[in-house]
Amino acid sequence: MMRARSRTIGAIIVVILIFVGGLSLGLQMRGDTNRPDLSVVGGAGRDSLAVGASEVSVPPAMVAGERSMGFADVAGRVTPAVVNVSSERVVVTRDRVAAWDPFFDFFGPRYYSIPRQRRETSLGSGVIVSDSGTVLTNNHVIEGAQEIQVILADGQRLDAKLLGTDPATDVAVLKVDARGLPAVPLGNSDSARIGDVVLAFGNPFGLGQTVTMGIISATGRSELGLVDYENFIQTDAAINPGNSGGALVDVQGRLIGINTAIFSRSGGYQGIGFAVPINMARTVMQSILAKGKITRGWIGASYQDIDAAMAEAFHLADNRGALINEVAPGGPAERAGLRRGDVVAEFAGRPVADAVDLRRSIALAPIGESVEIGYLRGGDRRTSPVQISEQETEYTYLGTGARAENSPIEGIVVDVLDRHTAERMGLKAEAQGVIIKEVISGTPAARSGLQAGDAILEINREPVGGVEEFKTLLGKLEGKPIVLLLSRGGALYYLSLSP
Repeated sequence: MMRARSRTIGAIIVVILIFVGGLSLGLQMRGDTNRPDLSVVGGAGRDSLAVGASEVSVPPAMVAGERSMGFADVAGRVTPAVVNVSSERVVVTRDRVAAWDPFFDFFGPRYYSIPRQRRETSLGSGVIVSDSGTVLTNNHVIEGAQEIQVILADGQRLDAKLLGTDPATDVAVLKVDARGLPAVPLGNSDSARIGDVVLAFGNPFGLGQTVTMGIISATGRSELGLVDYENFIQTDAAINPGNSGGALVDVQGRLIGINTAIFSRSGGYQGIGFAVPINMARTVMQSILAKGKITRGWIGASYQDIDAAMAEAFHLADNRGALINEVAPGGPAERAGLRRGDVVAEFAGRPVADAVDLRRSIALAPIGESVEIGYLRGGDRRTSPVQISEQETEYTYLGTGARAENSPIEGIVVDVLDRHTAERMGLKAEAQGVIIKEVISGTPAARSGLQAGDAILEINREPVGGVEEFKTLLGKLEGKPIVLLLSRGGALYYLSLSP
């Protein structure tokens, strides 16, 4: 019995020693304020947490001891610079009304078209990018708006002026009369990688400031049929209606994209959202701020994709690059020595994936600069500097005289209907005409029912061969009724406009 009592006392003493030892160790750890909560493993430059036998990559801001911002810090800094954009426009519709007089209308009622106006409001998002009140948003958020207001995070409402818009990239630049506003610093979207953590800010469903988190799922998304120049960042951060024009930022709080669209079968979030890269939006913004308009690069050549048969015929290793099919006489490409049949493989030191990629790169290149182009000819790799010139096809039909005020089509920006755009609209590749790039608010065109993205194929039954012919035909019809053959949403229809 004495032996059993001794074993009991011994066990009690061991428990007490373990308790005292644990308490001492806990107090020691509590007093060490520099000790991280999680064990950091790996050498210099590696930010990961040990989880069993695997390593989970985490943003630098989450690693103990780093001075980078955490997600809450990023949200705290970016949220005040993300605004709600409220736009209002007047939409003109025409109702078909029957008028019947039993004494005179022996053959039935006569029908009249009565114009009616209604006011439409929309709510999207925007990002303040300068403390002097410059705001980036999407073109489709403010398209056709007569009145635009920006609502700050603190609820303050400011009238906004539209400095310029670019439907081809779905970017618009607004200006509010204020100083000292919070602004989001611009990042470099070219350095964005698949798998990077991003935060999306905006105003989904009009609920107000909302932040969601995800990763970059893909970069360089194109051929979606949303805009002419596509190079979207794809993310799984939750983006919903109302998020358009909001900010996509990295874990350092730098703006890398403008949230633009979602892929959805239900109309809501399904894990695939798209943002305009900030490098593209910055180019558009700088052009608008410096010149008051959008300028596109041009080298005087047309080009196409390469299929397997072409790759074999031209002795190419694969079908990457863009095949030049025409060179304009006296243009930059001809002066640089480029010929029909050359395959452009690199532009400004970056590989060219296909014709769409090359078209986008040339359009966004700085006007007047010399850019190195790498190309293949007969199996030989060559390089040549090409000077970027300005596209001269885009034209604003905005009359200044009294006669022009009578034209219901005054106030649109048009460009030539190219092969790529025609195919995307369901037209034959050889279709000719002009495409409306912008409808300027407050003009007769804005009240006529014309929309950005409409293709004008005929004017009063006369085919429209291009921008110059468009101008010539309209010049003969000022003050007269106009009947347009339009292509919209894959369908053709006539629109009659009266002065």
